[in-house]
Amino acid sequence: MSSQLIGLVISVLGAIIFIGVAVGLPALAVVALRFFKFKEHELTLEMEYRRKSQQQGVAIGQQVQGLEQRVQRLEEVLTSLDHDVRDRLGIESSAATSLSTHPELVEGPAAQNTQREDSSDQSRTRAR
Repeated sequence: MSSQLIGLVISVLGAIIFIGVAVGLPALAVVALRFFKFKEHELTLEMEYRRKSQQQGVAIGQQVQGLEQRVQRLEEVLTSLDHDVRDRLGIESSAATSLSTHPELVEGPAAQNTQREDSSDQSRTRAR
């Protein structure tokens, strides 16, 4: 009897393992496919985020450069116009350029093109 019982237990265990493998492998494949699709989607989102952050970084850098150029132009204009500022900074009056020789210092970056077109107009370049 015991040999028949052992044979029956082995056959039942074999059937359970066979059914588990037959059902488990496709289920494991579906779970693996979904996991890898999720990871791919996650990586795609991360790449888009990095690309957008780089574009924003470049845009911010360009804005900072533009602001630095405008501040530099303002400083040049102030030192060329104000005698007190030149005296405080120790700049000689001969080193400061007059506004009539550099009218583009007064205008912003967008107005430089129109300033070049209006350069023939003598009333704008007249000194005080």
